[in-house]
Amino acid sequence: MKYKISLCLATLPLFLNAYEFIEIPHTAAIQNVGKLRTVCGKVQSTYINSNTASQRIYLNMGREYPNHTFTGLIWYSSNKDNFDGRPDKKYRKKDICISGVITTFNEKPQIQIDFENQIEIR
Repeated sequence: MKYKISLCLATLPLFLNAYEFIEIPHTAAIQNVGKLRTVCGKVQSTYINSNTASQRIYLNMGREYPNHTFTGLIWYSSNKDNFDGRPDKKYRKKDICISGVITTFNEKPQIQIDFENQIEIR
């Protein structure tokens, strides 16, 4: 039984990588809350909240905050080892796509980004 569980856990990342995300523009993210999607658009503004222990980074698409239409959220203090450099500087004003589950915060759609491979520069 232990062997079967270990085998399933070992192959899980292969299944996730094989899943084909549906690509949508950032303006359609609000209609896709709760779904696995690849959201694409230009990062209009970025922000790092370094006043708290969590060091959150926001990648805002559509327009600059607070008029953005979509946000990529990175809990940087917990995940900085998963990124090559500072995402708020690397992706500012770039056309990117972010893959993950779309959620909302304050009625705005977002995807939590834990790994750099969730982001693709276009």
